Amino acid sequence: MYSVSFTLLMCHFYLQSNPIARWHVCQGSINSIAFSFDGAYLATVGRDGYLRVFDYPKEQLVCGGKGYYGAVLCCAWSMDGKYILTGGEDDLVQVWSMEDRKVVAWGEGHNSWVSGVAFDPYWSSPNSDGTAETVMYRFGSVGQDTQLLLWDLEMDEIVVPLRRCPPGGSPTYSTGSQSSHWDNVSPLGTLQPASSIRDVPKISPVVAHRVHTEPLSGLIFTQESVLTVCQEGHIKIWMRPGITESQSSNTETLSSSAKDKLLLPSKIGGSSYKQ
Repeated sequence: MYSVSFTLLMCHFYLQSNPIARWHVCQGSINSIAFSFDGAYLATVGRDGYLRVFDYPKEQLVCGGKGYYGAVLCCAWSMDGKYILTGGEDDLVQVWSMEDRKVVAWGEGHNSWVSGVAFDPYWSSPNSDGTAETVMYRFGSVGQDTQLLLWDLEMDEIVVPLRRCPPGGSPTYSTGSQSSHWDNVSPLGTLQPASSIRDVPKISPVVAHRVHTEPLSGLIFTQESVLTVCQEGHIKIWMRPGITESQSSNTETLSSSAKDKLLLPSKIGGSSYKQ
């Protein structure tokens, strides 16, 4: 098993002072950090191209791994703490599983660096009534290509390339749990090398739209809208479907063209956003 030596240097101070602790977690700059929603874990990404996940109360490295190329610029947790999104200079979005402690999917759609990722905590999947076992996640990403991409992640429907194929034959594919097809779960406290891109399922965005004229730096999901921010400091608010927008007479829509609407599968509802 591949591992990377790691040393966490901590300096603790009196609780009355700030900062209360200082961690040295990697060589080079840290580009982004994110706490899990329950506060139990802390994810960091940096210039060295690694995602690192720490048990925050224990101050211990749990897992992590390297992106495909260049620095990792952003990260975000799913609401249930099961998955972490990362994006960076390889123009890809990666989905990391806390259960498997490795990359379980990657998304291609940006034409430049991915500068912001976020799960949508207010979106309800069509099967969220409890009648289905599968859980679908909606998340978004923005990049220096000025695009906002929306993605749907349903792990049980991802096509998983198996590692082995018959001599002279082509690789076979199957659906189902990632763990049943891959190696055992990575040991605690190890950083994984970049996975072969052929061994990791690929996902595609359901919506892709250029929302600014300048490179984007971040996005935030709210109950009524999606906020996008560009490097020039401009903020745009995209209203969710069904939300009455009376503040602007000049309405833009993410799915305003026939081409955009064709990106939406029939099971996906409410992917049209108005500005």
